[in-house]
Amino acid sequence: MTDRKSPPVSTGGGDDGTTTLLGGGRMSKSDARIIVLGNVDEASSFIGLARTESEGDMAEVLINLQRLLYRLMGDVAMPNEANVVGKSDIEYLETVLEEWRGRTEIPDQFVVSGEGRLGALLDVARSVVRRAERSLVTAGYAKEHPDALKTVNRLSDLLFILARNAEGNAPLSKG
Repeated sequence: MTDRKSPPVSTGGGDDGTTTLLGGGRMSKSDARIIVLGNVDEASSFIGLARTESEGDMAEVLINLQRLLYRLMGDVAMPNEANVVGKSDIEYLETVLEEWRGRTEIPDQFVVSGEGRLGALLDVARSVVRRAERSLVTAGYAKEHPDALKTVNRLSDLLFILARNAEGNAPLSKG
């Protein structure tokens, strides 16, 4: 055990309905930007829950998606700073999407979530990412940072593919 004192978990600073942003300043917890941050954080949490049920390549993809969402939250929290999330992240998502699309047969009918726990968790994460996407648009942030909107759009597509893969929808043979 170290002598170093841990930071407080509760400061009471938010008891007035405001919160401190990364980089300083306070704003209402009902501000559109805070709603975006909450939705993205919730999506990351659900991806983390799905990650506890995954292994191998999928677990690696999921941790990378969580790290991407943390960088996106930094962009949202500090709008006057240079954006961290950009075209290379979109390209990463598109590459991973195509790779997993090649491993997964997509049903030609409406998908009802719940064939398996991991698939269902990924579908919940996808629906929360879609909420984050809507809140980005509502907050006007998508105009400030169009790559953020593209990122969450590709992310929801990737989560759909990963969910179908997790449900074991007849993976296609490699050759």
